[in-house]
Amino acid sequence: MSLSSLGLTALDETVYRALLSGGEATAGDPDSVRAALERLVALELVQFDADGRPVAVEPEIGISRLIRRRLLETSAEQRRIAAAWETLHMLNARRREPDRVVVIERIDGADQVDERIWSLARDAQEVLTVHSDQRRPRTDMLPTYLQRLGEGVRWRTIVSRKSLLDLELLEYSITLHRAGDHHRLVDDAGQQMVIVDRSVAFVPTVPGEGYCSVLMISQAGAVATMVNLFERVWAHAVDLEPQPAPVTLAPRERQVLHLLSSADKDEIAARELGISLRTYRRHVADLLDRLGAANRFQAALLAKQQGWI
Repeated sequence: MSLSSLGLTALDETVYRALLSGGEATAGDPDSVRAALERLVALELVQFDADGRPVAVEPEIGISRLIRRRLLETSAEQRRIAAAWETLHMLNARRREPDRVVVIERIDGADQVDERIWSLARDAQEVLTVHSDQRRPRTDMLPTYLQRLGEGVRWRTIVSRKSLLDLELLEYSITLHRAGDHHRLVDDAGQQMVIVDRSVAFVPTVPGEGYCSVLMISQAGAVATMVNLFERVWAHAVDLEPQPAPVTLAPRERQVLHLLSSADKDEIAARELGISLRTYRRHVADLLDRLGAANRFQAALLAKQQGWI
């Protein structure tokens, strides 16, 4: 078999085989033989003895070493070639969307995160968001939100019931909801995310740590998976302002609703209605369920907004 795959020329191999068999390197003209010997020495297949005569290194040592070296070089080359696929994807991404090349980018700093999200949301047709329990009203951004909603952007937001225990956040969410950012409630919102036009997603670098540091993801498969997750959660979530129950409230239920916002204690409300504390609390639980409210304060607010009281 030829040793050309290991980097030897035909003359190199002839000279090496001659030396290995105990002969002399005399094939070809002296200059060519000398050059072949230099290459064989560089490949560590030939050494010079004390008298300056070339001696072939045993194949088990020299050829084995050369094979391992070539395998390592080949593996490195394969990795370099494989890396070219990523370059191909980036070039395609640059051609399709010149301003978006990196498929995952880390962005640190709340201001930088806001700037990057809004740079896309300002021209978006659809924005999907999932907020954590730590969400706070962004009153400073409210005019921008309302402007985009007025321009027709489709905005949907998933929030946890627990987060709306904050009445300021509840009123803020209702304002956005009525302006067109449709909110739905879940018991556990799960992974925070912002998805813009189903093509770019922002998620916290550390889950649950908010948007001080995020990963901006534009890899199509990853974004599609997050959109699918959002849609699954959305399908089972409850509207922030559910439609009023078609059945007219009973007089006792209407009394309970009034007392939710006026009585300081359940015992006082139950005594005023002339019913047991247990019965009163059962009425309250039923009303919370019908309103889709997370707490009594929210129930009273939603009941007023829907004209129940």
